Amino acid sequence: MGMSTKLKHYLNEHHIAYSRVQHPYAQGSTQSAIVSHIPLAQMAKAVVLTCDDNQAVMAVVPAADTVDLQRLNYLLHSQPQLASELDLALWFDDCDKGAIPALGEAYSLNTLVDDDILAMADIYMESGDHQQLIHITGDDFRLLANHWQHGHFSIKPSPWSRVERM
Repeated sequence: MGMSTKLKHYLNEHHIAYSRVQHPYAQGSTQSAIVSHIPLAQMAKAVVLTCDDNQAVMAVVPAADTVDLQRLNYLLHSQPQLASELDLALWFDDCDKGAIPALGEAYSLNTLVDDDILAMADIYMESGDHQQLIHITGDDFRLLANHWQHGHFSIKPSPWSRVERM
């Protein structure tokens, strides 16, 4: 499929320089980082949720982390739940299933970003397919995210997890 057209338009519209990183087919941001030889600490992952009012929200967290739904509940004043696969297919119609870029604003979604992402010098994310990542500088990401809600809402993996040993 290639890079998402909405993502490409969004980055160009905001004058954000980016590079593409080709890699062997991989599903999920963690596997994409591994096959691309990119540190997991520099890979951003999108988690799309729906809130009580049926509004969609994208939470952006480090690829190895999980979202703390209780913390998001507090930040959003809502009970967020993972979005359905059907909704994801509708909202991200120019992306392969499971290859959602971590820039919700490109898809008109409210976006929250974990503070750990905001501290990164370089950020990699899915491009919309399973064979390419997008790289942008941390400064450019912070420029895009300057009006997004942020906070600490990710949970680090156990030191004994398989991801941490890879």
